[in-house]
Amino acid sequence: MRKAVLLTSELMLFIFFAGCASQHFAAIPPGLDRSTVPQQTIKMTAQDYHFTPDEIHVKQGTLIRLEITSIEGTHGFALSDFGIDERIDEGKTVTIEFYAQKKGKYDFRCSHICGIGHLGMTGKIIVE
Repeated sequence: MRKAVLLTSELMLFIFFAGCASQHFAAIPPGLDRSTVPQQTIKMTAQDYHFTPDEIHVKQGTLIRLEITSIEGTHGFALSDFGIDERIDEGKTVTIEFYAQKKGKYDFRCSHICGIGHLGMTGKIIVE
């Protein structure tokens, strides 16, 4: 019994510190002058169990505008590193903005349980 408690405690510490290791940015940094930075609009769709596109490449220093339309079911869009989590109702389009200030790979996922394939509804934004 003591081993099980120890393993559970170790697992909880690992999960806690792994969560702390992720990066967090303001979606739009305070004081960002939108008129001086490049801007890019990307249209996406969300439908049962996938985003299209599910991999997006953008340039560092660009203000990104995602226009996401749910064409099948209600979904969510979470880009946790930027504090973004939006619901997208079927047939609706939401606009999400963030500033790609640092190079890296940033995961996004569906944040609204949408059915059996929900956990696989993920993607990646690559800032180059």
